[in-house]
Order: sequence, then C-alpha cells, then structure tokens
Amino acid sequence: MMKFTDQLRQENDPVWQQIFNCPFISGLTDGTLSMDAFRYYFIQDNKYCVAFYDLHQKIAKKMANKEQAYLLNHLVDLCNEITERSPIYDELKLTQAEIDSVPVAPTAYAYITNMYYQFEEEGIEAGTVSLVPCYWTYTEMFQNIRKKGYSTKPVYKDFIEFCSGDEFGSLNQKMLDLTDELADAATPEVREKMRLAFQYSSEYELQYWKMCVEHEQWILDQKKSNLLAQ
Repeated sequence: MMKFTDQLRQENDPVWQQIFNCPFISGLTDGTLSMDAFRYYFIQDNKYCVAFYDLHQKIAKKMANKEQAYLLNHLVDLCNEITERSPIYDELKLTQAEIDSVPVAPTAYAYITNMYYQFEEEGIEAGTVSLVPCYWTYTEMFQNIRKKGYSTKPVYKDFIEFCSGDEFGSLNQKMLDLTDELADAATPEVREKMRLAFQYSSEYELQYWKMCVEHEQWILDQKKSNLLAQ
C-alpha cells in the first residue's frame, strides 16, 4: 500500500516540477541569478524561518504523543537554518538590522499565515504537514542538482551544498515518517485536511520562488520605492 506521503508527492508533482524548473532555481544553478534576488531571498527567508520554527514548537506543545512532540522540537535544534547559514549572511554582508528594516513580502506573509491557520484552525496534523513541502522540495530539488552537477557562483554553491547535504535529507525523512504516522492514526476527514495543507504549502513554495525573482513588494511600498528612486 502506498504511503500517505507518497500519495501527496504524486498528487502535487505538477506543482513541484514547476518549482524545480523555475527561473530562480535555474539561475541559481547556472550562476545567472542576480545577487539582488539572492539577497532578497535571504531577507525574506529569515522572516519565514522564524515563523517556521515557532510553528514546530507550538505544534509540539499540543501533541499528546511525547515522542512526536520531542521530534518537532528537536528538529528546530538540528536544522536552524538562520544559524547554519551565517557564513552566507556574512558573505552577503547581510545584517539583522537590514533584515528587520524590510517588510515581510505579500507571498511570504500569506504562506506564513496559512501555516498558522492550518495548525490553529485545522489541527496539529494539518499544521504538521503544512511544514513538510519546505523540507521535501528543498531536499529533492537540491539533491538532484548535486547529482547532475552544476557550475555557479561560490556563494550559490555554498547554498546548494547546504540544502543538498545528507543531514538536511535525514531531517526531511524524519518529517515524512512523522507525517505518515499521523496520517495512519487519522480519520478520513483529518487526512483530507492534511492533503489540502500539503497542497497549499506546495503551491506557496512555487509562489515564494517567483516572489524572489520579482522582488515582490506591497503596492504602497512599491510606490514609495519609486518615489525615492526619482
């Protein structure tokens, strides 16, 4: 019988293929991605990660199964991307003050808000599975890039190597195993909520990469930027 996570992966393949072939990823791989887009990604990703890890901890607090709760909390310690990517932040000369000065972008805001919604309104199962596409798309995509080989800028290479590492892949597998455990114990209604949560996060992953290439801003912020540039 096919695992629940395998079903989710199969159902969302059309979206995932768009992620794997989006301009940000192709430009990252061949070195044509603008450094401004890369810095934009790191600024927004910092904001995303703060919420992402907060959700791990909030979901864990509501889990009755202590082993599952421990796993979610432990993943935050094992894979704190903000800390582990600090050499890339240094190379980009990206400070916390600069990050804090930039508003969270519309798509990032929507993605974060949806994950909190899945947890707070749809339950711990939906909340947990809403975290999975971030782990899984990165793991599959960057491991495939590593296997195929690439030639790109040194700082892009550092990022690819971090995301394609075996450690990151093992954390992804832990999340997949946890998701399958939750699905096995869930009612059909809860499993459907999990399916939708996975779909929504998968689609937000695609929009997130597009956001970084477009340097997405809120409309009024864009108008202010245009006025300052004149």
